[in-house]
Amino acid sequence: MRLGRKLLAIGGLILLLLIPLALLDGLVDERQQRAAEVVADIAQASANAQRITAPLLRLEVERVVRRMERVGSDERAPSQPVDYTEVETLLVAADAVDVNATLGTETRQRGLFDARIFQQKAEISARFRVPMPREVPGQLSMRLRDARWVLGLGDNRGITALTVKANGRALQPEPGTGVAWLPEGVQAAIPGVATPGAVIETAAALNLTGTSQLAWLPVAEDFRWRLAGDWPHPRFAGFALPVQREVRADGFSAEWRLSSLASQAPQRLAACGPESHCPGLDATAVSLELLDPVDRYLMTDRAIKYALLFLGLVFGAVFLLEVLRGASVHPLHYLLVGLALALFFLLLLALAEHLGFGLAYALAAGACIALIGYYLSGVLGGAKRGLGLAVLLGALYGALYGLLQSEDHALLLGAVLLFGVLAATMVLTRRIDWAQLGSAPPPVP
Repeated sequence: MRLGRKLLAIGGLILLLLIPLALLDGLVDERQQRAAEVVADIAQASANAQRITAPLLRLEVERVVRRMERVGSDERAPSQPVDYTEVETLLVAADAVDVNATLGTETRQRGLFDARIFQQKAEISARFRVPMPREVPGQLSMRLRDARWVLGLGDNRGITALTVKANGRALQPEPGTGVAWLPEGVQAAIPGVATPGAVIETAAALNLTGTSQLAWLPVAEDFRWRLAGDWPHPRFAGFALPVQREVRADGFSAEWRLSSLASQAPQRLAACGPESHCPGLDATAVSLELLDPVDRYLMTDRAIKYALLFLGLVFGAVFLLEVLRGASVHPLHYLLVGLALALFFLLLLALAEHLGFGLAYALAAGACIALIGYYLSGVLGGAKRGLGLAVLLGALYGALYGLLQSEDHALLLGAVLLFGVLAATMVLTRRIDWAQLGSAPPPVP
């Protein structure tokens, strides 16, 4: 059957065109990786993403412990008391931590790629209660010989200013935390000998730079973080979302409030200790990410996923014109139209890197609509037919743009679009006798 052979040829061309589309998809992935490498390079030259651990109190407990030990190698010799001095390090979570911060952002470019840098200016207050250390067997005496304020960070290079006070007295910050699982951060010795039950009030002013993401580990019985920034596209993530938030065209404001009943962070801290790793604590982080409102590579990748639908709809429209108007379209014509449709996505990617996604989409779509409309007006034997298909193609590009912009409603819009196309096809072809159309012409007598 001629009709069957034509449909098989069109199907084969669509499968053939999937090859350049797959290559384009790989090109998008390659450019995405390159953009990620540039962001990493910029972060390496300034400061990486920052994860701040709420202030901790690090205590050193010195004990004199008496143990009965056998002296010498004679197993029959009686045991004698031997005194040892042991030092234990304790990490104490704050009773309350209050963070009041502002966030300023800037965009740094390198070639075609850019990264978002932020600077947080934070006022951090914390209240600690010195605990009574546990008593060990054979303990003769115990004293707290050192107390230090500790703040864990993601990257120390981001510190631009830091002042710390404890009970109104200025402290001298030092690099390092003395905690194995906090390789980055600062500490400050608290003068005077701490006594069990004493209350230590600390206040710190921290200016911190980072790249793309800011997070806090809410290690406190009561944790509160208030943040106001100038980036209008924040993404809130992590263990808990803000209890209050407002996103405006000129920025955002948000507030997190967490108790130990919800986060269980102090309990997880107690299970870790200063020398061991503490993976369970990472799961309690609350974070903010500075999103790109229009990720050109993500949008182009999503557009390519609709390429097969585009090919099917445009080829179907041309095929219907063949059937309804008696036009003759060679498979080579279908191939050239398909290549023009595939070239749209390459134009979109190339232009988006220079002009932004919206303008690039309009230019690439306009160029392909004009080219395909002009070409089909000659193939189909009339400017009106070419113009009609150009209008249809323009509607499809407009619908695709709407799908890309409305990710939450993409499924609904796509379903309505496909139903509309199917309904129009059924209405236009309801009187066609497909059996007679597909049969061979009778022989000439």
